[in-house]
Amino acid sequence: MPFFIDGNTRCCKHHLSEQLFDDTSLQALTAKYTTTYMNRSDITSLLENVRKTLATSHILNFDNPLSLSDGDYYNLTGLSKQQFNELSSYIVSARQTNVRSVRTCIAVLLTKLRTGLPNHILGTIFSLAKSQVQRCIHSARVSLMQDFVPHFIGFQHISHEDFVRNHTTPIAKTLFANDSEDAAIIVMDGTYIYLQKSADYEFQRLSYSLHKNRPLVKPMVIVGTDGYILSVLGPYFANGKNNDAAITKHMISVNAEGMNEWLETSDVCVVDRGFRDVVDFLREQGYNVEMPVYLKKGSKQHPVEEANASRLVTKVRWVVESVNARVKQWRFFDKVVSNHFIPIIGDLLRIVCAVCNKFRPPLAGTHPEDKSIAEAMLEKCKKGNAIQKMVTEEGLLTKRTIYKLVDASNVLDELADFPVLSMDKLREITMGVYQLKQAPNYVREHEGEDGKFELYVCKIKENLLKIKIQSRHSNKLSHTVFISYSDEGDIEGWYCTCKSGARVVGCCAHVASVLWYLGYQRLEQQSGSRRDFKTSVLDASHIPSSDESDCDSLPEE
Repeated sequence: MPFFIDGNTRCCKHHLSEQLFDDTSLQALTAKYTTTYMNRSDITSLLENVRKTLATSHILNFDNPLSLSDGDYYNLTGLSKQQFNELSSYIVSARQTNVRSVRTCIAVLLTKLRTGLPNHILGTIFSLAKSQVQRCIHSARVSLMQDFVPHFIGFQHISHEDFVRNHTTPIAKTLFANDSEDAAIIVMDGTYIYLQKSADYEFQRLSYSLHKNRPLVKPMVIVGTDGYILSVLGPYFANGKNNDAAITKHMISVNAEGMNEWLETSDVCVVDRGFRDVVDFLREQGYNVEMPVYLKKGSKQHPVEEANASRLVTKVRWVVESVNARVKQWRFFDKVVSNHFIPIIGDLLRIVCAVCNKFRPPLAGTHPEDKSIAEAMLEKCKKGNAIQKMVTEEGLLTKRTIYKLVDASNVLDELADFPVLSMDKLREITMGVYQLKQAPNYVREHEGEDGKFELYVCKIKENLLKIKIQSRHSNKLSHTVFISYSDEGDIEGWYCTCKSGARVVGCCAHVASVLWYLGYQRLEQQSGSRRDFKTSVLDASHIPSSDESDCDSLPEE
């Protein structure tokens, strides 16, 4: 029901939000009179206010909390309405003007980062000139870097003790810190922000990555094992002198953000193979380093000990890749960044990372069974692969006559004794979810019209299966999977010929796809629907034969 409130009416400030009535106060309003007298000035003022309201109704108005829904806030800024209000409350240094408010400046910057739209389009959306959009971005960036970012990112924003207590997962603590309550476990990785080709030839050479074959800069992201972003350093150049190892050595040598005082002896650095040249340097500083093992030159597969040790690292290190993916959801960083943003790329990245720390949930949660999972991984890490040993010693990989091909249409009957596996049991076997996410994709390819599941039963070894799995990376490469099971319904062991297929701390995606198909999916009788994109794209290697062409119908000359 509409109300008319006289302009001289007074109101307690506790009922207002951004100079407007809050929802609770609006619900409590009641009319004292059913009629009122208005003079000519009152009517003129009322009509003028209505005109102004209608004229601005099509404009995105972040100053009026009722003009945009919670979904609108999230789609534009990446934050809910409540989160946006909380973020705005941190800003005390920005100057309010008649043209644009502080909330509008923050909204313009976050929309820029969230969508990656160019400034002239943002100007159309917010009904601002391009120059005004640029000033909004500058004002919001400076204010956020001063009032908000220092509270939520950087080595000095959190103590070593709080970081260990709140941002170290039980799995990481058990695997790499012997359940110590004092050791911080950090995961480091460099990410990429692609740039335009520069007319400054020296900068072009320094920013050109031979690895990616394009110009870019590299920020170094340092996170906790739950995905909390401790710090983002850089960005650095991308030439050969700025690899991950060189960047790490530079950070410690210059004591970036006072990190040397923050880090303590026996802290653990979890890294990937790109840091191999700085491992000894880090250990000289007193830090423990955990890195996946390199595949030796000339080898096609990791030994079981190396594969097991690498799996312990990847069980923890995956979180930094997910952090990089979360940051790239802000499409400004997922696109090619215009060169005039180069001086402020570091600030913009820190703003997004601080927002993620404040308003996003942890990527790795804590569960009651985490410690037991880590202890089981450490126990299995000491064991060898009995199936690999049997296959190697008895030559089961090369012998063909000892196997019987199973009819794909009759798998249920021919393998009726194969164990039934629940999703919980599959997760217990894989010790992770990544392999299970890949399983349906492998199975779809082998179930399709052009693919087939080459599944064999060994004639001389009871309950031993051999399966051919096509590599998802190369048409020329396929992997052979061996799975052994017992009559009691247990999976006794597995072996795959892929690089990490010998490990027993979890299994590779090829083994997981077979276990998922035989032990779970085929019994569920559910086939996931998917779109076949191959029919939408032409293949130049498929040329119709002469009998299928219309050449014979051409007239003779």
